[in-house]
Amino acid sequence: MKLYCNGLDLADSFAKVTKAISGKSNIPILEGVKITALGNNLTLMASDTEITIENTINAKILLEGEIVVPGKLMSELVRKMGSQQVELECLDEKYLNIKYMDSVTQIMVFKTDEYPKFIDSNYDNVFSMMQNQLKDMVNKTAFCAAVDDTRPILRGCLMKVKSKEISLIAIDGLRLAITKQPLSLPSGDFNAVVPARALNEISKLASDNDEIVTISLNNKKIMADMGHTKIIAQLLEGEFVNYERIIPKDSITEVKVNCAQLEEALDRVSIISRNVQANLIKIDINDGIMSIDANAEIGNINEKVPVNMQGKDMKLALNSKFLSDCLKSIDSEYIKFNFSSSIQPCLITPLSGDEFLYLILPVRLMG
Repeated sequence: MKLYCNGLDLADSFAKVTKAISGKSNIPILEGVKITALGNNLTLMASDTEITIENTINAKILLEGEIVVPGKLMSELVRKMGSQQVELECLDEKYLNIKYMDSVTQIMVFKTDEYPKFIDSNYDNVFSMMQNQLKDMVNKTAFCAAVDDTRPILRGCLMKVKSKEISLIAIDGLRLAITKQPLSLPSGDFNAVVPARALNEISKLASDNDEIVTISLNNKKIMADMGHTKIIAQLLEGEFVNYERIIPKDSITEVKVNCAQLEEALDRVSIISRNVQANLIKIDINDGIMSIDANAEIGNINEKVPVNMQGKDMKLALNSKFLSDCLKSIDSEYIKFNFSSSIQPCLITPLSGDEFLYLILPVRLMG
């Protein structure tokens, strides 16, 4: 293999694919990045078997071939080369020569035939959407997925596609997030549980504009194709929880509030509440005011936010971090809270429509 490519392009490609290297694998070759030189394209691939990332850049290929190089080492090396033209040459399947300016670096390579095959071209369901839409959906939900292995299925987000609508649902046992977006073209109906880690990596690599991402799924894998970058992930097996049954159908108190005002007040309250177990805050809603209190040995704080309320006065306790996480993901000017009681889940939704829904379980107080 012998080729020339731009140093910045190569560094960017390594930075993208090495996100799939977990560093916990017992298989040494999975610490590597597979490099394939073919035609006018240089393709890099890395995987930890759960997530695979592939990225393609332009290159001048003099001699086609493929090798596997130490991923983190190579990524760090090319990151320091800048925009200089880089020459990669491997003629003996033992060492890769890297030439840039007047310098030469030589590193050992792995045997390519030991690298597993991860790309699967057989997918039953395919649909497309704008990358910024998918990015927004992931950012609105994935933070509510579980982070421990108590219930492994909850480490993923349920992806539901029905006709011309896609939904993402995440739940960790204490909070729930649902977001929906329309699809421009109809798709078949299906459900899949996608690891939150995979969705977060897709979100990081997705653009903030209306470029298209094509999502392909079978009963084992999901692939997000963003043109020069592909992410393939293993789906989680098992039955997702019946989240719909925990969403209250009725409420006795409805509160409409300016999202930015509430978020700013909560940020100040959190300075104290983070010193309390469960980030506890107390909320008292009455006479058009939402009063938020936090009390700790280090100090006390009270913030008041004007609201538009209908129904009964309400008192409850919440985890301030859970509430803050939700507010930070919302870009609506005003939001709506619905309460059934001080011990039932509270709902956060837009003033109209069903673009998002958050549910937070209150903290039960002794006495």
